[in-house]
Formats: sequence, C-alpha cells, structure tokens
Amino acid sequence: MADEVTFEAVTPAHPDAEALMAMLDAEVTDLYKGTKASTGALSTEMKAAFNGVFLVARRDDVPVACGGVLFLDSTTCELRRIYALSEERGSGAARSLIAELERIASERGMSRILLETGDRQHRAMRFYEALGYTRILPYGEHVDEWWSVCYEKRILPANITFEPATPDVPEVAALLADYEKEFLSFNTREETGWRGSAAHEGLEMMLARRSGRPVGCGGIRLEDPTTAELKRMYVIPSERSRGIATELV
Repeated sequence: MADEVTFEAVTPAHPDAEALMAMLDAEVTDLYKGTKASTGALSTEMKAAFNGVFLVARRDDVPVACGGVLFLDSTTCELRRIYALSEERGSGAARSLIAELERIASERGMSRILLETGDRQHRAMRFYEALGYTRILPYGEHVDEWWSVCYEKRILPANITFEPATPDVPEVAALLADYEKEFLSFNTREETGWRGSAAHEGLEMMLARRSGRPVGCGGIRLEDPTTAELKRMYVIPSERSRGIATELV
C-alpha cells in the first residue's frame, strides 16, 4: 500500500480507538472461544486516566491500526492494545505504529518496553520477535494467566549521547578511576599493567552521556591489522540495564 500512514494521539476512549479495540476484542474472543482467557481490554477507569500515549494510525484518513504505550515507572513502559485491521497486516502499518511508540518511549527516557500477547496468537508472537522483542516470564497481572506470553525490549533513551574521547579527558579519567576501584573491590588478584595510564595507552575511547552528564565509557585497542580488543567498558551503577553498554559496544 503506497499511501503513507499517519498517526494521531488520542485518548483510548476516542471513537476510532474504541472501534479498533472492539475488533481486537472480537478476534481474541473468537480465538480463545471456550476458555476463560482475557481479551486484555482496558477498563473504563484506565481509559479515562491512561498514563501514556495512545495512537490511532490512519491511511487516507481511515483508521487502520491503534496502540498505546503505558508508562509504568521512570524507565519501564508497556505496549497496550496493539491492533491492525486484517487487510493492513503485512503493509507496514503495525510496524510503523510500534516504531512511533518506541520513539515516544525513548523521548520520555524509557529504557525497557514490556508487552503481553496470547499463546494462540502465533502471528503476533512472530511479529514481535522480528522487531527485536525477547520472551520473558509473565509479569504483573499476567503472572497467573496460563495463556499469556510476555516480551521485553531494551531501548536507548533519547537523552543518551556518545562522543569520541581519549583516556586523558577528565570525565573519562574519572570514569576509568571508578572502573578500577570497582574492579579492585571484588578482584583479589595481584596484577600489574592493567591499572593506570600505562593500561590506557593506544585506546580509542567513547564517552556516553545522559543529558550531558558522563555515565559510561569504553575503549578499543588495535592489536594488529585484523584484530582489536574492547577495553575498559564501564557504566556507572545507577545507569546499568538501560542499554548504554550495548550501544557502547
């Protein structure tokens, strides 16, 4: 489909969102007919006080998909009520919708996205896995739901930036000092050559910042024309599990 998909931020109670979610509920109900599986519908209270952003995707002004990102805390969010019309599946509408929701999550400083689908929704499972979501144990309200299949994806908050640096840049030097102090706290081996300026010779470094504040660093040293070694990969404790180390690598 050549026409571009556009997005509108609405409340989950918007008529177009309600209509799309009703179709989602009908599909899920039919898929799990004869069981007590939940459709995952939003309560009236949650629709009225949705702590996040809900989007309706349109093609030629026609609503074709919907979904929201619900902010759970300062770093974690959840995708909710992701749905695309059957004739839109494979068109890229749902993929674009999720990309937009991920962008919004990143702009809000999120680093972890959760989502839940059902064990009979095989196409959805393949779709999320193709987008980089990794299966995890059920979380929150889904822990005791036999049908729930849960996923997560780590993303990089938009306020994380990277810049080339050298080991003698004061901010990098401070991070390297913290790295060595932490290493010594759990390593009792007496070694020479891995600490101090001598260990940093020949390193090409990257410095990671969050909103301008140094939060991590990493280096690479060329050993020969075909071999390189990663060295001094470090992220301060309060910033770990946010995807910073992965991006540094």
